[in-house]
Amino acid sequence: MPPECYSDGVLSPVRSATTSKYKESLLPVLVHIEEHLDEPLPLDRLAALAGFSPHHFHRVFQHVTGEAPKEYLRRLRLERAVYRLKVSPDSVLQIALEAGFKTHETFTRAFVRQFEIHPSQFRNVLKEYRACVDELMTDHTYEGFTHETPLTLRFNMQKETLNVERMPSQHLIFIRYKGYESLLSGSQTFLDLWTPLFEFAERRGLAYSQESLIGITHDDPYVSSENHIRFDACLPIREPVAASHPIGYRLLQPGLCVARRHFGGMEEIAKTFAYIGVEWLPGDDFCLRAAAPFEVYACRQIGGQLERLYTDAYVPLEPIKRKPRGQTNERI
Repeated sequence: MPPECYSDGVLSPVRSATTSKYKESLLPVLVHIEEHLDEPLPLDRLAALAGFSPHHFHRVFQHVTGEAPKEYLRRLRLERAVYRLKVSPDSVLQIALEAGFKTHETFTRAFVRQFEIHPSQFRNVLKEYRACVDELMTDHTYEGFTHETPLTLRFNMQKETLNVERMPSQHLIFIRYKGYESLLSGSQTFLDLWTPLFEFAERRGLAYSQESLIGITHDDPYVSSENHIRFDACLPIREPVAASHPIGYRLLQPGLCVARRHFGGMEEIAKTFAYIGVEWLPGDDFCLRAAAPFEVYACRQIGGQLERLYTDAYVPLEPIKRKPRGQTNERI
């Protein structure tokens, strides 16, 4: 039977071909939301991007994502606020306003409802965590967090050198996967996730290389629920291309990044990003930017099989906003 969609209290069957068309229409909208999350995103503008009326767009969006547009935007902005609280020197109020909340109080209520911890309390625990992390090199859940809390922090990595690199812009075709646990199934390997991209590039006659692949990790598995985690398997190409579902196109923006080379298994990559977050404190000029981190996989054909040699993990940086003389930042 085709999937079904409830709208206005009426059960309406949606054919799989129609669902595929809806997903194709929404994918550029989802990318637009991710790239403009700190801007106003009214329903009519998003609907126009998809080519739907606002009423139809609202129903289609909920059918495809499982969330209403307003709920989706609020969740992403709150999850990004968690990251900003971790890495930014900005005050809680500044972060609240950036997330689209009009007051500190409304932001705090939404934050507590989502994460069961006050944003200021979260920052205080982070201060204590970072104060002792140099001495704490064994696997440990820091006091103030529990296994049940969605903001659990764990750390068990040895110190490594971090590099700062300026990354150029890159044209990418990508395919989106939801949930880390569902990325691998049966005999599938991690690099098999790129197979549809290779096939698409071959059909379109696009020049590409299998030796340098990119993965964009939009969500923190300690913050987002499993079914909301987004992973984009990306293949660099030379120029923009018109793609069709399930393949999309996006531009990886240029910018300064902090980077760390990772040789462990992919199941350990979250620890590498956690290490970067712990070690890279706001400096005089730059702090970590609230943009999706990404991974570049160096690969090679070995015995007829594409193998990953190592992974370079990148986290974007941004200049620290200067405050008027006499005004101080609330720091992590």
